[in-house]
Amino acid sequence: MAIARSEWMPSIRKIDEGTAICAIGDVHGCADLLKEMHAGIAREFDLISPGAAYCVHLGDLIDRGPESLRALRLAMQGIPGATNCTLIGNHEHRLLQLLRTPDAKMMDRWLTHGGTEFFEELGVDPRDRWEDRVSEPLGSHIIEWLHSLPLKLQLGKLLFVHAGIDVEVPIDHQTAETLAWIREPWLSSTGPYENGLAVIHGHSPIADVVLSHQHRINLDTGACETGVLSALLIHGGRMKLFQASN
Repeated sequence: MAIARSEWMPSIRKIDEGTAICAIGDVHGCADLLKEMHAGIAREFDLISPGAAYCVHLGDLIDRGPESLRALRLAMQGIPGATNCTLIGNHEHRLLQLLRTPDAKMMDRWLTHGGTEFFEELGVDPRDRWEDRVSEPLGSHIIEWLHSLPLKLQLGKLLFVHAGIDVEVPIDHQTAETLAWIREPWLSSTGPYENGLAVIHGHSPIADVVLSHQHRINLDTGACETGVLSALLIHGGRMKLFQASN
């Protein structure tokens, strides 16, 4: 495992000089990468000694990769000394939907898009009343924690979401389906966005993180497929990219 860091550059939005915020992209069961990222960011927090430190996981901790449970537990623990927040990704959103209302067609889509690995890890047959049996291997405390997670977080002029926003809808009226699932037309939007917000998101895998965009940054570098987990650290008026790799 290794951590690569870019040089500091002007931040997409300035925050208080005494504050540092780290946002971590889609993990998808790559718990080793997340552990390495937490350690790298913790070291950086120690170096810059901010008055307030935040760690934001942008969602999609589960599915596709080999260690969804461990990824969830690592996110729950967060980075010591920081205020930690995990957002609902579309994969967690689908899990919670199916726990509430099992649906065969939705289950088929889930299994096709990463759910198979999740159920194999749990040791649960997804075709055999799984909703009654998943709480033991997953843990009721994790399920309760997932139910408590927000869909968005705003810190100053930074808006953190999993997927993106509907630019035609006020931020306070965005739906779960938008915040956790949207791609187009969001991905073709250039901003500016409501109240001058910059949006930090994941959900749509990209080969390289683009830090030069004036109004949004996508941090999903397809960790499960590429072996690269990306994060953005913003401190006052500067920012840098972190990437953990196998």
